[in-house]
Amino acid sequence: MPAETDAEVAVVGGGVMGLSTARALAQAGRNVVVLEQFELGHDRGSSHGSSRIFRLTYPEAKWVRLAQEALPLWSELEAEWGAPLREWHGSLDLGDWGADRRALEACGAPFEILEAQETQRRFPVRVAAGERALYQPDAGIVLADKALRALGEGAVAAGARVLERTCAESVENEVDGVRVAGLRARAVVVTAGSWADRLVELDTTTTRETLAYFACPEPFPSLIDRAEGDTFGRLGYALVAPGVGAKAGTHHSGPVTDPDEAGVPDEELLATIADWAARRLRGLQPEPVRAETCLYTNRPGERFVLERRGRVVVGSACSGHGFKFAPLIGRTLAKLALEALEP
Repeated sequence: MPAETDAEVAVVGGGVMGLSTARALAQAGRNVVVLEQFELGHDRGSSHGSSRIFRLTYPEAKWVRLAQEALPLWSELEAEWGAPLREWHGSLDLGDWGADRRALEACGAPFEILEAQETQRRFPVRVAAGERALYQPDAGIVLADKALRALGEGAVAAGARVLERTCAESVENEVDGVRVAGLRARAVVVTAGSWADRLVELDTTTTRETLAYFACPEPFPSLIDRAEGDTFGRLGYALVAPGVGAKAGTHHSGPVTDPDEAGVPDEELLATIADWAARRLRGLQPEPVRAETCLYTNRPGERFVLERRGRVVVGSACSGHGFKFAPLIGRTLAKLALEALEP
């Protein structure tokens, strides 16, 4: 590495994707620096909170296969961390799950189709008479805040440096390298979430989503509900929130926003979420314990951007469903960064 270079690879953004990438690069023996404009674990972006859904159920086989590839990588991270980073509650899909069933079958993933009576006997979930559910056992939640710490500590233990409160305002190509936030690197990985389009050209839209937490007496499968989509326009989801009970929201229902603006939960959405969650989960207390917001960086078809543009690698636009894939995405972006380092 030339003496005037501060790092082989600069990773812009210390959320789950950036830390996953930095860990993979550092464990490959590379000199890596992470540039985080706030601090690790902040609540301004998309990686904060206690839990995220891990599921295999998707209407397209390509996503099922990606989740299957991510499974052993989460196990590796847990072994490195020395404690579980997931809870296995299964997943339960309600409504139009026909495409999910076909995708799971194509990928050889196990599942059950449950009649209403069996669903309610096994789980604290309310379903209508005649309504069937798709249950998939290899699912539940990722303990998101712990996973973020595990990835960060794994990256640092392998030699990565983390510079908090360091804002990257531009990425400038130079001879044999790039300059970002006053540092010079041979390559840069942009994993800046809703701020990424300020550094690289992206066709993305940022929305601010509202999430609510509820007291709930017993765990339940991670729930995806398409059955009542016409009621509130978007699919509802709920998952276990450790230490609280349940976390719930309506996917892609928030307004377009500026990520620099302070976010507050939408009161109308909170009422909708509370009404849906109370109707679907037995024992749930309908008054939210607390609420928060989360940024989604969206692209058409919820497709990710994982690509190399010369010395610049872009990992962006997870559209609210990327956390489960984080170790796999980190490995993919690290491989692209290594390609960028080749003569």
